[in-house]
Amino acid sequence: MIPELALSVTGFIPLYIMMISMYLYSYLFGTIWETTKKDIILTILIIILIQFISSIVVNCYIKGKESSRISENEITFKNIREDKKAYVNYMMTYLVPLLTFDLDKINGFYILYTNILIIMFVIMNGKAENFNFNIFLWIKGYSVYKGVNIDGCDKVLLIKKKKFSNIKANHTKYRFVSFGGSNDIYLCKRYNVNK
Repeated sequence: MIPELALSVTGFIPLYIMMISMYLYSYLFGTIWETTKKDIILTILIIILIQFISSIVVNCYIKGKESSRISENEITFKNIREDKKAYVNYMMTYLVPLLTFDLDKINGFYILYTNILIIMFVIMNGKAENFNFNIFLWIKGYSVYKGVNIDGCDKVLLIKKKKFSNIKANHTKYRFVSFGGSNDIYLCKRYNVNK
């Protein structure tokens, strides 16, 4: 439960970086009340603390999955292809919170309202098990792919881009670990050309 929530929270790091920048701009150059300035500082500190803790949890979770000696699933995937729509869908979740952000109207209620809206997105993202695009996975070199398993079901595959050509050329068995507790997302942890 905690890694899944942390994965969802850290998926919104770029949005929170933009929000912190907007808050700081309002704090430094806006004409806002003194109590609102205190709300802005408190909000920024809370956001940074939550993101920092979530980042540590996610980093440990990914390292644990990559180094796991036990493979939960050994599956042959066919028709492996990059899922370019995943990136567009991920960026679309940023639009609504950013469209509601008005630098001229920042006050305590506005800060609370915007963050509640984003928390709702984080929870919906977590419940939908939409963990396949996360800033930490991107930093570690993972890209989002789709593949068809032996039952003919489409699954999301997280594969390091530099290893994809090896996997594509040899559709033999590779070790995948279910990711984020989902039965639809798999992390490729071992690249072995031997059957």
